[in-house]
Amino acid sequence: MYVPSSETTTCPIKIPTFEKLHDGQSDTAAHDARVSRYRAFPKTSPNILLLEPFYPPEAAWGSVKVEQGYLPPLGTISIYRWLRHKGYDVDFIDTQFGDITEADLRGVLGEKRYDFVGLPLFTPTATHVFNTARLVRDVLPNAIIVYGGVHATANATLTLEESPECDFCIRREGEVTIIELIEALSAGETTFENIEGLTWRADAGTVVVNPDRTLLPDLDDLPLGMFGDLDLSRYIPHPTQYIRLPNYPVVMQRGCPYPCSFCEAHVALGKKLRLLSPNRVIEELKLLKYEKGAKGIYFQDSTFTINRKYITQVFEMMIKEGLNDLLWSCTTRTDRVDPDLLALMHEAGCRNILYGIESANESSLQVIKKGITAERQAEAVDWTHKAKITMTNSFILCLPGETEEMVHNTIKYAKKLAAQMSLFYLPVPYPATDLYAACKKDGGIRQHKDWSEFLSIDFDDPIYVNPLIGKERMQYWYKRAFMEYYSSPRVWASNMRALMWNGGLNRYFRGVNALRALVLHRSGNVFRQAYHGAKPPAAS
Repeated sequence: MYVPSSETTTCPIKIPTFEKLHDGQSDTAAHDARVSRYRAFPKTSPNILLLEPFYPPEAAWGSVKVEQGYLPPLGTISIYRWLRHKGYDVDFIDTQFGDITEADLRGVLGEKRYDFVGLPLFTPTATHVFNTARLVRDVLPNAIIVYGGVHATANATLTLEESPECDFCIRREGEVTIIELIEALSAGETTFENIEGLTWRADAGTVVVNPDRTLLPDLDDLPLGMFGDLDLSRYIPHPTQYIRLPNYPVVMQRGCPYPCSFCEAHVALGKKLRLLSPNRVIEELKLLKYEKGAKGIYFQDSTFTINRKYITQVFEMMIKEGLNDLLWSCTTRTDRVDPDLLALMHEAGCRNILYGIESANESSLQVIKKGITAERQAEAVDWTHKAKITMTNSFILCLPGETEEMVHNTIKYAKKLAAQMSLFYLPVPYPATDLYAACKKDGGIRQHKDWSEFLSIDFDDPIYVNPLIGKERMQYWYKRAFMEYYSSPRVWASNMRALMWNGGLNRYFRGVNALRALVLHRSGNVFRQAYHGAKPPAAS
């Protein structure tokens, strides 16, 4: 296994910290009930549920819910597989397909009488998670409710304040922590200061933040078969995430050493890169192909090609084992590819890469700590075109310090690169990121009432407003970017050239339908700021 040794996965602080809840949050009766739940926890064989919480399609996909994708929630499923591997009785319920009603869920909860319910917590859907937890608590007043995930890691104390139904927040990776928590509850414990990676309430007004847990050093210790006995047939991704169906996501790496200021990848999984061994990757791909019927793969690793020696070995083994008929997509950086690697990727089955280009402006690339120049990014995109691998490029418009001229420069740059698909966003500074600090410093972050306002689609009321541009002009440039890009003859020509080797017409139709919904969302905004009649900013 290839593991860089320059970073540690451990936290240097080894004693818990104590934080007071805000005034008005103390509730002695609620805490007494919580301690009673701890004491009533079964000594053996607890009934465990891992639940994907209720949230409407708009909460995850905004206006493009017309072509939303369904990805297996890999973090939750990893915990499910780990608990099953350790011999626990655990169920997994995924509500995202929309066919489980509140009444249905109440019925299942009431019938199974779960002792322990875990829910993943992410910023844009946090309010919906809290609502789901209230439902669970209403039906199962004695159940232990636990949150995990990025938002629970970055905002653990605040989460316990905002969601009194929650008993514990598991920070960072959850596999070992959740086992230790269940064992402590089964042993009748009511204090938990010895469980690393846990945030909990010591009393009605005090939250205890235990030290971070050492991250799993060897991913091969995870149970073989990342989806186990789960039925994957209903998981059909968004058209930007697959080449051929059935298509399933794979994660073969954890951690990301890059300091991009807008990204939360390192918050839960650390900065140290940890990798499944190449042999283990091949075993997982064989299980997906021969047991789950996969014809395509979406490698969800943050920077898929970060370790060239490792990834080259994986590709060579895929070719040797005949797994290169699993046509696949991945996400990586433009400074982690070269012509030789791209040629090998194509031979191994790669047909689409998502690059986070972000901006054409060097000052903006410095603000987001991208660590790469616009010129180098353009070079890699050109290599990728020549390798006959399609691309989805993403860009962030109106970053702190940008003017309208700079925004238009990024749009022109995107058209010049002419990826088959480009996605444009306005800044969404999540609380755990350096971008949040930068946006707060320039006075652009507004007060929010609901975590769903951090959704990175539609931008009807952006959480960050660039003081140099203003809200209405930001919304204008956001929609103009899509309209100008997808009316570009160069982009059309790029798509026509790639039509025969990037997934066929059906995937294109889905992508066009999603784009239509996105661009025409609240179309009155477009008409009030007529795109065709607008003049670009004057060149300096």
